Amino acid sequence: MKESKIVTFIGGFYIFGGIIVLLSLIFNGSGLNMIFNVPNIPDYIVKLLVGIIYIPLGYLYINRIKNSNWIVLALAIIFFCISASLTTEFNTQPFIGNLIYSLFVIIVTIMRRKEFINSLNTIMKK
Repeated sequence: MKESKIVTFIGGFYIFGGIIVLLSLIFNGSGLNMIFNVPNIPDYIVKLLVGIIYIPLGYLYINRIKNSNWIVLALAIIFFCISASLTTEFNTQPFIGNLIYSLFVIIVTIMRRKEFINSLNTIMKK
């Protein structure tokens, strides 16, 4: 099956996002713990977890590893709900953009789910 460029773009965007979140640890970016509505958890832990999850997940998604599409789909649904909640609460553009992007990821992941046929062994053989 032909690999679509849009799946590669989404996976690359997850890797890019993970790197940016990790860089925000160094340069004191915005507080993700407040965005995720977990103010009791320190911001650096939330950022570290998001970065640690996003970078390998993006790599697995790009390589079309089985079940990576379902994990990305679950994350996109979670972020869609968070963005929808924040959009109604604050009515600002960044949350609307995140809402649209999450919806885009959900649609593409569902439509391209048949591309995800590789196992983890294919990465080990490279």
